Amino acid sequence: MATTISLVVFRGDPVDWAMYRHTALHVQYADGEDMILHVTGAHPFFEYMPMDNHPKDLNLTIVASILISTLPDWITKSMIQNACAATPVRNDPRHTDWNCQNWVGEALTRLVAIGCVTETERKSAVSQMVDACLEAGDETTDL
Repeated sequence: MATTISLVVFRGDPVDWAMYRHTALHVQYADGEDMILHVTGAHPFFEYMPMDNHPKDLNLTIVASILISTLPDWITKSMIQNACAATPVRNDPRHTDWNCQNWVGEALTRLVAIGCVTETERKSAVSQMVDACLEAGDETTDL
């Protein structure tokens, strides 16, 4: 089995609005292990929180799973984890609108830099993530 990387979008909590939809990277390694790479919290308390072999009950709130790429064999776990761990967590006052969705886009940019995914794959994944977030079920528009 080859290593794959996907972008997952979770239903928003406490309400399913686009801004509350949680996003993360999901890596399924060739050895059968998997990992969720994401930031959790809210401004200014975001933290990078990788999860090995994530709890399967998380799957109940996934609203989209976007396959980004099947990775080349030379890409190692540590390369992926180091690139994501090096992605800035922006808790400063200039980034009050920054969230996990931004982090995913920035982490994918770092993965492009190490040859893990292509720029085309990154752009497609981010576009699909935005679409999945905009499909939030509790969002209403008053005209």
